[in-house]
Amino acid sequence: MKFYIRHKIRNVIDIKWLVALEYLNFEGKYKNYVEKHDFWELCFVEKGRVNVVIDEQTLSLEENEVFLIAPNQTHSYLSSDLENRAFVVCFECFSQTLKTLSGSKFVLDENLADCMERIISEHENTFFMNDKDLLEVLPNANFGGQQAIILQLEYLFICLLRQLSTNKNPEVVFLNKEDFYSELTDLIIEYFRKNISRKITLSDVCAKFNYSSSFLCKTFKEQTGESLFSYFNRMKIDEAKRLFDEENMSVTEVSNELDFSDIKYFGAMFKKYEGISPSQYIKLAKNNERGGSRG
Repeated sequence: MKFYIRHKIRNVIDIKWLVALEYLNFEGKYKNYVEKHDFWELCFVEKGRVNVVIDEQTLSLEENEVFLIAPNQTHSYLSSDLENRAFVVCFECFSQTLKTLSGSKFVLDENLADCMERIISEHENTFFMNDKDLLEVLPNANFGGQQAIILQLEYLFICLLRQLSTNKNPEVVFLNKEDFYSELTDLIIEYFRKNISRKITLSDVCAKFNYSSSFLCKTFKEQTGESLFSYFNRMKIDEAKRLFDEENMSVTEVSNELDFSDIKYFGAMFKKYEGISPSQYIKLAKNNERGGSRG
């Protein structure tokens, strides 16, 4: 007799509750409306263009693009054209992996755009929002409509995660432990360390880790107490001191080595962090060295 193995399925995305499904009404309640809540929110632009304001930073979403808003993020929607259409799905999910998708917008291919349209179609035959803006089930709802919506939504997120792991930075994609934010911060610091001798922009950091500037800046500041580039510049100055002490490089050489725009800017940055100019630092280091050798 053949022996069969039963596999317990591990759900990488497990949506527990649906909270709201509806089109945004830019003429009504969503005009100049700002909100913050303790569940996830997915925005899908079906037609035109919609601006999403997250923590006071604006992101433009085009047709067939989605954006995932994490719990407790202050957000609002803006549209200059009332013909634009955007659909939101609000839900509860405690899968840590979902954090990987927050803070970035995604362009849906034909398959995933169809997936969103199926969610909208199921919603229209399963739920309605009552007068108090609460989600209710239709009396003659589609059989299995609620489960169909969740399955399509989970499939959408799995496909987006697959895209990230294939096309983006795989070391970041599946940071799903409790210390997600500290691990992400450690990866950013390591990225700074490996690129200490070149200029890095905020766009470079966002492209590397596939998160929005607002999310990365906020996360890094919360974890380190410093802004991204205050931290990076301090690392550069620490490296400058090492080059002075161990390599006996000149101020000009160190400025060029660390890719500062000019020697004056390097001097100003060095003084900001050390309280003295680079030439003063070198002089003090040499005096200390002489004093140590006499002793």
